[in-house]
Amino acid sequence: MDAIILINKPKGMTSFDAVSRVRRICHERKTGHTGTLDPNASGLLIILLGRYTKFIPYCISNHKRYHAEFQMGKLTDTQDIWGQVIKESVPKQIYEEEKLEEACVPFRGTISQIPPMYSALKKDGKRLYELAREGIEVERKPRKAEISHLEVHHLHDDFYEMNAEVSSGTYIRTLIQDYASSLGEYATMTSLVRTGIENLDLSQAVTFEQLENGEGMVDPFQVLDPEWKVMETDQETDVRNGKRIVLQTDHDQVILVHNGAILAAYRRENGNQFKCVRGLF
Repeated sequence: MDAIILINKPKGMTSFDAVSRVRRICHERKTGHTGTLDPNASGLLIILLGRYTKFIPYCISNHKRYHAEFQMGKLTDTQDIWGQVIKESVPKQIYEEEKLEEACVPFRGTISQIPPMYSALKKDGKRLYELAREGIEVERKPRKAEISHLEVHHLHDDFYEMNAEVSSGTYIRTLIQDYASSLGEYATMTSLVRTGIENLDLSQAVTFEQLENGEGMVDPFQVLDPEWKVMETDQETDVRNGKRIVLQTDHDQVILVHNGAILAAYRRENGNQFKCVRGLF
C-alpha cells in the first residue's frame, strides 16, 4: 500500500509504536515517519507507507508548531514533569502579559541551545539519555535553533502556556527552561502537543480508529519540502533511468514530475546539468 498518513499520536505511545500500529492497520510492512515525537508528547506525526517511504528525506521537517504548558518554580533532570525534581523555589510573581512578551523577544530568531542530557543524541556512540540514566553528565555543544514564532501566556497559579514555531531539532522543554531562566525562575514542561508542520495542521490528522475507516490519507505533494522545487519535465524516460539531464532553473535541487507522477529528486551538478539523487517512483 502506497500512502501518506497524518496521525494524531496520543500521549503515552512512542513514535515507533505509532508506526507499528499504522503498519498493522494498513497491512503494509514498509513504513516510516518524518520526525519523532516523545512518548509523553502528542500531536501531528507524518507516516509514509510503501514506495512513499522514499520521500522521507524530501519531506517537510522545519517550521514545526507546538503548544506546551509549563509550571514555574520547579526544575527537573529531564526538563519535563516526568523527571526527578532537582530544584524548587517559589516564583517571584505571577507574570503579566507585558512581562511575558518582553521575555519572548530575545528568543525569537536564531538562538543557541544546549541539548538536554535526556535526549536521543549520541556521544561516542551512546545515547545521551542512556548516560543520564547511569548518572553521567557529559559536555554538549550548543546547537543553533530558529524560532519563527514565540508567545507565552499565563494560565493559572504558577502555570503558563507557550506557542512556538521552531526549526527541526529544537527542544521545546529546553526553550521553556531557558525562557524561565531569563526571568530568574525555574520551570518544567508539563505537556506538549505538536500542532503543525509547515503547511500541515493537526486538524488534518486522524486517530487510529479513523484510519481504520479509511480517513487520514493526504496527497504526497502536500508533504514535499519547499526547499525542493517541484518541476514538470518532458524527459520522463531519462529521469526514470537516472540519467543526467539539463534543466533551465535557478533552483539547485528539484523534484521532477510528469503528468502528476513524482519521478525523482535531482541536484545541480555543474552549470545547468543535474544529477539524479534518488528515484521516487
